[in-house]
Order: sequence, then C-alpha cells, then structure tokens
Amino acid sequence: MSTSARVTVLRNPPRPRNVYQNLTGILRVSINTEGYLHVGSGEAHYDAPKPDEMLKSLEKMGWEKTIETQAAKIGLDYLDMVTVDDKPCIPGSSVKGNVRSRIELSLVNNNGKTPSCFIKASPPQFARDKRAYRHRKVWGNVLDEDRGFPCDYTKSQSVCMVCDMFGTAGLSGLVAFTDFVGEKVVLENVAGQHGLKLRTAPPKSVFRGSITFRNLEPHELGLLLHGLGIQQTATGKTVLLGRLKYVGNIGGKPIGKIRYILESLTFSEFSEQFRNHVRGKPITGTELENLVKDLVSEMKTKLGPHLRNVQEVTQA
Repeated sequence: MSTSARVTVLRNPPRPRNVYQNLTGILRVSINTEGYLHVGSGEAHYDAPKPDEMLKSLEKMGWEKTIETQAAKIGLDYLDMVTVDDKPCIPGSSVKGNVRSRIELSLVNNNGKTPSCFIKASPPQFARDKRAYRHRKVWGNVLDEDRGFPCDYTKSQSVCMVCDMFGTAGLSGLVAFTDFVGEKVVLENVAGQHGLKLRTAPPKSVFRGSITFRNLEPHELGLLLHGLGIQQTATGKTVLLGRLKYVGNIGGKPIGKIRYILESLTFSEFSEQFRNHVRGKPITGTELENLVKDLVSEMKTKLGPHLRNVQEVTQA
C-alpha cells in the first residue's frame, strides 16, 4: 500500500478580473456519447397502483389486505435526467466539474511541487478505500499526493493556477460553462442491478454548449483543451462523464463514455493577438486543427514536467 506524499502547491496572487489581457474568447463544443449517459436531476419517478385498482382491491379484500398487497407494488420506476424546456441537458456545472477534475488529476508533482491543489480535498488515504477502487485504477498514485487544504481566497491572497482559472471561494473564475443541451435526443430507460433504473441519453446523442474564457495565457487555454480530452485534433479522446462512469456498464450496456468535440473557437475583439488568427471571427476546419496543435504545444512547453496523459477508458 502506498503512502501519502506531501506536495507543495505553487500559488500566486490571481490576475486582475476588471481588465482584459492575454486571450479572451469562446469555445463552441459538442458532447458526443459513445455509450449511454446519465446525469441526474435528483428527481425520481415511482410505480404506484392506479386509483381504480385500489378501489377494486378495497371492495374485494378490505383495507388491511389492500394496503399489504398494493404497498408491495410501489417501487422506483426510474431516476430522471436533467431537462431544460423538455430537452435533455448536461448542466454546465457538471461539465465544469468534469473538466476541472481531469486537469487537477493530470497535473502531478515534479520535484515535490505542483501547479494545482485538489479543490475537493480529502485525506489521500480515502483514495485507497474500496469505494474508490476504479477511481484509483484510472488516476493512480496522484491520489496519494497530500496537497493540503484547497485554495481559499477569503483566507489567503494567493491561489494555484487552476483555481485562478476556474475560481474558488472568494474568487470568480475566468472560465464559464453554459448548459449543454441535447439535440434530437430521445431518452431511454435502462435497468441495472439491484433495481437501479436510469433515464439515459443513448449512444450517438449530441449535446451542444459553449465555454467562455478571458485573460488566459496560451498554455492555460491549451490546458483547458486538455481538460476536454482535446490533444492534437479538435476531436477529443474518449473520456468518462456522469453517473456510473467508473462502473462501465448498466444492464450489460456501456455507460459514461463521451467525446468532447471543439466545433469552433472565436477570439474576442478584446483579446490579445495569438499568432495570425483573426479576432471576432469563428475559427473552424483546418485553421482550428492547427490552432489546437499550437495551444497544446504551448501547454506542453510550459507545463511538461507536471503534465501527464491518462487514457481513462482503457485504465477503467
């Protein structure tokens, strides 16, 4: 069993929030499911006897027997998925958490130092609990790093790079996520073990949304792409998202596997110039592919010793 290693988190005062500097713009992104996907709304639907059935039972068996027999028929129908205006939706907060966690766990210590805290810090030994077995199988020894308390701008005037980008207590983020809304997505009920029933988006579903960014340096924008699983092309690698993502399947059906695809990137007119890309115009196609390579290269140059690439689906 491995032991926790104390790691120093590199922290600096956050950049100003009231001015435009470095790179500012918007990413248009789609989430494409490669298996079933469930992002819960917190609402549950239940099967229950219909009134007519209850009345007939009362007439035949009386009150006590009716309660006994009909109560056994009440049970969970399914756990619902988030919807907006009756359209399936992946909340921006869920996408942000997914991307941020991937970045935090991809940045490891080098010579005892790392550019990221763990925003939801738990004692390192928690990662050795059986409940977290698959999480550990994917992310490995980084879970043993003791990075101390997460950044809190209400208590300290310095934060790590990731908290500067995504925000923390007392500090607004420089990256914002809209909800990702499903297009022509028809939800399906999927049943699993122990009576678990989920309302899910089926394979080949597409959800679209956007990510705005401001005041990011080129390597940080590259790191944001890394958090989306986007590395050398605008189509990201397969990553995990949603409930049961580490379980891998429900009722024999794959669940939790998706790809992020960058459809366009637009630098704002307030953005600094990056290479020869025109500001205010969506960048797509070959130009977008080249831009992705340039930003990822900037990230690797700046963060190389701290950065690792994890194949989540293979490891899980």
